[in-house]
Formats: sequence, C-alpha cells, structure tokens
Amino acid sequence: MNIVFMFPGVGSHYSGMGKYLYENFPVAREIFEEASDTLKIDMASLCMEKIYKADLEKLQNSQTALVTTSMAAFRVFEQEIGNKPEAMIGYSLGEYTALCASGAIAFSDTLKLVQERSTILSSYALTIDGTMAWVNNLAPEIVEGICSELLTKGQEVYISAYDTPNKTSISGTNSAVQLACEMVVEHGGIAIPLKLSGPFHSPMMQPAAEKYKSVLENIDMKQPLVPVIANHDSSMYKGVENIRENLYLQLIKPVKWLDMIHYLMNQGSMKAIEMGPKEVLKYLLQAINPAISTCNYEREKDILNTKNSFTLQESDYEEVISGCLTVVVSTKNYNTDLSEYQKKVVRPFQKVQSQFEEKINSGYSVEKSDVEEAIQMMKTALTEKQIKEREQKRYLQRVLQCKSF
Repeated sequence: MNIVFMFPGVGSHYSGMGKYLYENFPVAREIFEEASDTLKIDMASLCMEKIYKADLEKLQNSQTALVTTSMAAFRVFEQEIGNKPEAMIGYSLGEYTALCASGAIAFSDTLKLVQERSTILSSYALTIDGTMAWVNNLAPEIVEGICSELLTKGQEVYISAYDTPNKTSISGTNSAVQLACEMVVEHGGIAIPLKLSGPFHSPMMQPAAEKYKSVLENIDMKQPLVPVIANHDSSMYKGVENIRENLYLQLIKPVKWLDMIHYLMNQGSMKAIEMGPKEVLKYLLQAINPAISTCNYEREKDILNTKNSFTLQESDYEEVISGCLTVVVSTKNYNTDLSEYQKKVVRPFQKVQSQFEEKINSGYSVEKSDVEEAIQMMKTALTEKQIKEREQKRYLQRVLQCKSF
C-alpha cells in the first residue's frame, strides 16, 4: 500500500488551526516560530487567536498561515509516526507545501514565494474583470463544451480545476462566468459563484504569471527527495527547472486534481493523509474513489485516529502472520545454494507455520512476539531468496498495510 501525503489549498484555513500541534509538540512550535521570524508577524497568534480572525481572512495571511500549519502537521507526523510517503501532492497553494515537505524548497523560501505570489495575483486581479464558480453534478466534458461555446461568442471563461468526475471550477470574466452558470443549470448541474476577485488558474492570469517568473528565478530549489505530482499536468516533477516551470504554469492552467489521483491510483493501492486544516481533499478523494483509505492530520482527534491507523492492533496479528507465510511461499527463489536455503528459509518458515497453526487450532491468542518472529522470518527469507531490496520493502508494506507496533 502506497502512502500519499496531501496538502490543502486556499479555503482550508480557519481561526484556531494548528493550536493542538503548537501546544503539544515542540517541533510544531519551531515551524510557527520560523514563520514568525521570516515574515515578521506573530504566526501563532494569527492562526489561533480569535481577535485576529479578520486578519487571517486576508489572502496574503491565510496562504502563509495555511502553509505554516500544514508544515507543522507534517513535521509532527514525521516525528510521531515516521512512515515515509511514496508521493506528495498539494491542491494549488498546497503544491508549494508539498515541494517544501519534499525538500525541494526551504521553508523560509516557501513562505516568501507564497507571500509574493499572493501579492502579485491579488494586485493583478484588482485590475481586471474576473471571478470564479464551482460546478457540481455535471461531467467535465459538458462544462468544457459550455466554455468552448461561450469563447466562440467572445465570452472568456475556462475550466480552472478538475476536482472529481462531477465537480469542476470555472474562471473568467464576471459576465462570462454568469452566463456559464446559467448554462450549467440548464444542463442539470449546480453552479455556485465564489467570492473571489480573480479568474485564477486560467489564461487570463498570464501577465501576473510573467511577473511571477522573476520571483521564481531568485529562489534556490533542489530535486525533491520524495516524488511530487504537478497540478497542471499530473506528472511527476523531473528536476529543478521543472519546478519553476510547473509553478509558473500552475497560474494559467487548470488544477488537474482528478488526473493526479488517477495517476496515483494506477501506482497501486493507497492510503492518503491530509496534512493540514479541514478535510477538503479527503472529501474530494472519497468522491473519486470511496475505497481509498483517507485521514486528516491537524486536530487532536484526527491525530490520535491517524496514529491508531498506523499501529498494529491485536486484531491484525493473525492476518500479518498469514501474509508473511504467503509471501515466502509465493516469491521466486534466485539462491542456488540449496543448503543455505534449507537452513535459512525452509526451516524458519516451517517453525513459524507450525507454531501459528498450533495456536489457531488450539484456540490460543497470537501474541506480539509471534508476529515479530514471522516478520523477521519473512525478511530473512526474502534476503536469502535474493529478492531486490525495493521489492522486499514492497512486500513488507503489503503485509503490514503501512502499520507498525
């Protein structure tokens, strides 16, 4: 099972976010303090105190606050649970947090980028006629047709996000978005105008994107240590220059969240953790595939539930041992030393199998020590069979379902 970290975007902030993290984990406090030092504001107060609620709603503040809270959640998860993700994704603004968490951009530089990005975008948005709307209960192909029809009539409107099989966002001029919303309703969909002053993630933001290019050039970037999936084309980041190009294109192209999730689903079964406030991405993910295991990591209850979901329970013990035995039986042997194979694979396997069957047949409970012995037996067997290390890790993850003691 592949672990995927998801980082939320604009709109997921709320007054009080990060409070449990800040008050209970020093590593989270360090993140808030670094944000305060970098931006010359009291980030903890901005996020957590009700008297600053109006300030938090300002675009520049909400975006840097969201990145800070999400990074605090990520650092706490690293410390408290420690499971490594196979990929990271973020929705719009969240793509920056994903890159930061992957090691591609330093936290302080990420904050500066996000602050400058919000300044450039909001300033430009004030100079043009533009807005956005959500479209629900309508296939993207129909929404694309509506936008294309209006464009041929001189009404500028574009799809700005593909969220689920029946949910998109549109951006354009106020009149074009209004006309598109009317056509959406005529087609049986639901249109929800957004209180946003700009046609974000559309070609209308091209001048702002060009200005932002120079900002990106002045930030030091590195190859991500964990694969990050780009918003604009749902592809994996390939290098440092690819980061700058993707963040530039993100401003003028739609967020392809649906394609990003399909890409990850094609890599195998997945467990997704939303690192940060609210559960917007969890909702979108479950609308795409309800079978995907998802959880949130920011509030106390969610943090405890997530930790439990990564912890082996007694009810898991029998399944884990059975899985270990199955892996050893089903994997091919590349070791030609039959004497060593008999000694280090066959005999330990038979011992674990015999003990397991005896306990099951006698009605005795399987204990933690039995599971530990089975896991070690499987690891040794895979090594002796000369299975590649990457494959060994995959087998272990599959058996444990990303859990540990």
